[in-house]
Amino acid sequence: MSLKKIIAAALVAVVSITTVFITEPYQVSAKNTKKTISASYPDGAFNDEEMKVSVVYSDVFFTKSTVKRQDSLALLSAAAADAAYNEKDIKSFMKSCGFTNSRQSVSDAEFNNLSFNLGKKKIGKKTVVAVILEGTSTKDEWYSNLNLGTGTIHEGFDATEKAVQTKLNSYLKKNKLKKGSVIFWVSGHSRGAAVGNIMAKRLSDKYGKNSVYAYTFATPKVTKSRDKDTSKYTNIYNYINPDDLITTLPPENSDDLAKTLEELHLLNKDSCLGALSSTYYQFGTYRRYGTDVVMSDSDHDLMAQTFSDITGSDFDDTSVEHNHCQSCYLSWLMG
Repeated sequence: MSLKKIIAAALVAVVSITTVFITEPYQVSAKNTKKTISASYPDGAFNDEEMKVSVVYSDVFFTKSTVKRQDSLALLSAAAADAAYNEKDIKSFMKSCGFTNSRQSVSDAEFNNLSFNLGKKKIGKKTVVAVILEGTSTKDEWYSNLNLGTGTIHEGFDATEKAVQTKLNSYLKKNKLKKGSVIFWVSGHSRGAAVGNIMAKRLSDKYGKNSVYAYTFATPKVTKSRDKDTSKYTNIYNYINPDDLITTLPPENSDDLAKTLEELHLLNKDSCLGALSSTYYQFGTYRRYGTDVVMSDSDHDLMAQTFSDITGSDFDDTSVEHNHCQSCYLSWLMG
């Protein structure tokens, strides 16, 4: 072999080795972190009885493409969203995953209230910031849930998201986390899913969709926008049980609204009667940002069996609570 060929071969070897160390450290540092953790949560369908499930956590989840749906990360996200209903549960969950934990809340005179948890974890050269949002926890929050306003985005969810975003921005500033060094993990159930859906969209706009992992569950619809932005949010996955009434909200007309509120046992509640006023509730065709992952018939059969295993009760297809509750969505992903 000539001297030139030997030198060329050596250079190729050096470049190849260098490339491995330049492009792989983030992946390598995430190895050997896979573990099974126990997650507890109060299930709304059983008088907030405490439930427990085992899920897998791994740093590797946050090194893969955000636009490729990960079943394991979806399950972990569902467990996080469910644990968020109880401060003790979510604190334990975040600790088990290796994240710091900060319980925060927002509220105002219009009942745009929400509790949520922020946490961070350094993985390789990036810092993953978790934003785990609690669902509806008080009847007063139905004022916000039913306040569409007159704009393109659901006013109640929008106002709540902006308040949470303000707290998140302060958290990022305090921890000196900037674009390029931070990625986000967003999850929520029900009302938390709606706020999380809007937040994931806005974080994707600001930081890029490759920096946002978003998994929401039992997600209401949030926007009337029909622009061509759908392809921009292929990193957002919304898990939908088609028999879950909450995922059909907001309805498109007053008759559908009245029927839905009656089925939710909310029609005669003072906090919801105002929603029937045309000055308060502006109807239209709403949708979610990102991709809807819809439960199929075969998914349903597996979910029902897993639901029974988790809760000790048979799944009731006619029950509003069973179709919407935390155990339904966890059972779907575990089935």
